[in-house]
This record gives sequence, C-alpha cells and structure tokens, in this order.
Amino acid sequence: MRQEYQELPKPKQYEGMSQYRPPLCYELVGKEFDLVMDDGYEYELAFIDRKTLKYGIKDKEAKEYVYDCLKADNDTYFVNFEVTGAKPRAGLSFVLDMEQSLVTQNYCTVGQNPRYPKMPKPVITFGAIRKEDGTVPALRHGYTEDLVGRSIKWSYGTLAVVHVYSSERYYRLTIPKEAFERLKKENPERYEEMKKRNGETLYEEPGDYIKIKEGIYVFNANEEMACRTRGQGNNLFFLMNLNRMHDVGRSFGHNGDGEPENYTYGAFGEYYDTSELHRRKSTEYIR
Repeated sequence: MRQEYQELPKPKQYEGMSQYRPPLCYELVGKEFDLVMDDGYEYELAFIDRKTLKYGIKDKEAKEYVYDCLKADNDTYFVNFEVTGAKPRAGLSFVLDMEQSLVTQNYCTVGQNPRYPKMPKPVITFGAIRKEDGTVPALRHGYTEDLVGRSIKWSYGTLAVVHVYSSERYYRLTIPKEAFERLKKENPERYEEMKKRNGETLYEEPGDYIKIKEGIYVFNANEEMACRTRGQGNNLFFLMNLNRMHDVGRSFGHNGDGEPENYTYGAFGEYYDTSELHRRKSTEYIR
C-alpha cells in the first residue's frame, strides 16, 4: 500500500540558517539589568525564563518578548528578539559585555525607505550597564579600523562566504575559490554571474565595525544591493570572537519569498587570502 505524505506547514517565523548556531544560552535567566543608553533613556531588561524577557523604559510599563541568547565568550552575550506589535516592524539586538559593564544596541526597522520599503534601517546605540553600587561606566564600545585589510571565510555547515573588510566603512563579499570551482560544474549559469561580479564589478556595501574588547568585534551590514535588485534584503549583525574564530548573530528583514525573517545563527571562521580584492577600486562607492 502506497503511503501518502503531507507537506509540513511552514513555521510562523522564517528560520533560515538558524540550524547553524551553537546551543542557546540560559545563563541570564533570573537576572535584571539597568541599561543606561546614550539616546538619553534608561531601560530595564529582565530575563524571566528561558524563552521570555521583559524590556522597556525604566519606571514605565515594560513588555514581554520571546528572545534568543548566545555567547561569544565567557562574559559577552548576544541577545535578540522581535519587537512584537511595533509599527514599523522592528527587531532589537543587544551585545551585553559583562566584563566592562557595557552594552551595544541595534534597533532595526523596515518600511522607512519609500523607494525600498523592505530595506532594513539599523540604528546602533552605545551605553552602559548600571553596576550594583549604582555607578555607570564612562567607557563605551566604539567604531574601529582594527579589521581593515583582513578577510575571513565564515563557514555555516557546508556553506561558506568570505567577508573582505576593505575599508573602515565598507566590506566586500565573495565566495571561496574552491566553491567557485564546484559552481562551475554544478551551475554554469550561476558561475558566470559570480565570475562577472568578482571580475568586472564588486559586491560591496556599507559596513560598521565596532570594538567590544580585544579580539571581540561587532560587524553590522545592510544587504542594500539585494534590496536594489530583488526589492528585499536583510540587516546582518554579528558578534565576532576572533580569539576563537567563531561568531554569533542574527539576520533581520525578509527572505527570498518576501516573508519576514529574524533569526539567530553562528559560524566558524578562518583568515583567508583575498589580497587581489583588497587592491581593486570600488565600483559602487566614492572613497
């Protein structure tokens, strides 16, 4: 007797490459933090259980959200959640640096660009975590040029991409040489497209590099070229540990089907030689 199979329903939220991430971290459950941010507000952040946190302006009504938490090292945490009910749609990500009692926040929205309504708009804000004695550190995380001139191959399972940190405000994207050779055999049409991109033009977009502490960095980038060509793209926000060569982060925006996405994932990295790409002039932006 032939067995009939039914297609499983799609998850409510697109999960993308979330299979490529380390186990979620629950070490913050039961803890509360006062975040003193440079936007002039103080926020309360409380981790209620393994799935739910409470967040809002201090001394006002805080709301509950479903969150993910990942670790970059022993005392640096990456927290991400969808700001349910927000209009325009929004996602919020934090880097909580317990060693220095500092925080970096990315409040990302969509629907604010009339030409590209599905293009994300990230707003990064720095701040500090109020200490138990009531004091607030004056130090802040900050933008850096430490990564300029480096290239890293990030591997997500069998998929790998190379980030070329070409300048203090831009990055370039390519795929490993060995992947090009496989592509030539498996998908000649796609190979010619990628060959042209890496031979005549450059996939280059704005990027932000933020130093958390020695060897720990944040990389923030918008897939603006994807928005211009496909009408949709994502904001990529990674917390990179270059001491251990791995990262954790999230992708916020829309997937290839135009559906909302906001998921966390991780990758392993290794330095990669892209000296030729570093030497080439931009075809997208004036330096």
